[in-house]
Amino acid sequence: MQFIDTHIHLQDFKADFAPSVLHNPEAKRLVLVSATRDDFQKIAALWRAYPQKFVGAFGVHPWYYREEPPLDEMRHMLREFPNALVGEIGVDELKEPVCDGQHVLFSKQLEVAREFSRPVIVHAAKAFAGLMEHEHELKQVKFSHHGFVKNIELLKFINKCGGYIGLGALFLKQEKAKEMWKLMPKDKILFETDAPFRVSEENYNQIVQGNLLRLAEIAELEPETLAEQLVKNAHEFLKIED
Repeated sequence: MQFIDTHIHLQDFKADFAPSVLHNPEAKRLVLVSATRDDFQKIAALWRAYPQKFVGAFGVHPWYYREEPPLDEMRHMLREFPNALVGEIGVDELKEPVCDGQHVLFSKQLEVAREFSRPVIVHAAKAFAGLMEHEHELKQVKFSHHGFVKNIELLKFINKCGGYIGLGALFLKQEKAKEMWKLMPKDKILFETDAPFRVSEENYNQIVQGNLLRLAEIAELEPETLAEQLVKNAHEFLKIED
């Protein structure tokens, strides 16, 4: 089945495994996502070399809020690549409580996204309360909530803000996945892997197909029907055509 992976860190793959992903004919597009400013040039180089395969997202993950935000570099990338996204950006409580520094970094990067009218990939691991503080800003951009799992109140919030929902390996493992699926707007669901962190780089191509089959089972749809819908949703989110 063909797919668009809307969240992958290919720049972090070991060199041995990246080519099999890059040349996988089922992968229509791969959205290369930044975590730090060090990723910007790596992603840009891959995108320049394979413009029909990749889309880049430039931003700084909330774990790195103590660093000076590279806003000028972000703007430079967004000017060079008219289809570039901003991300992944947001708030996070996996390592420490959400703090003012995370909020400031998130707001500054959301402002850049608004300035360039670009989609945003939002990270908000275990940080729903922190995310809600940015409701007004989120309503002003097109965004995808990366790594959605099972929080019904979070889903209601995403829907309220008009956001997209990124589903990956963690969602597929939830006991109430079918129940959650029924509450999601079907035109706002995106497929993602967060590889190599949530999906093995060594077996990426095989795991992706397995994940699509599992998602089709949850959705109670024919796999090809689901895959076509997910690709259509990604095209709309990314504003690209093949």
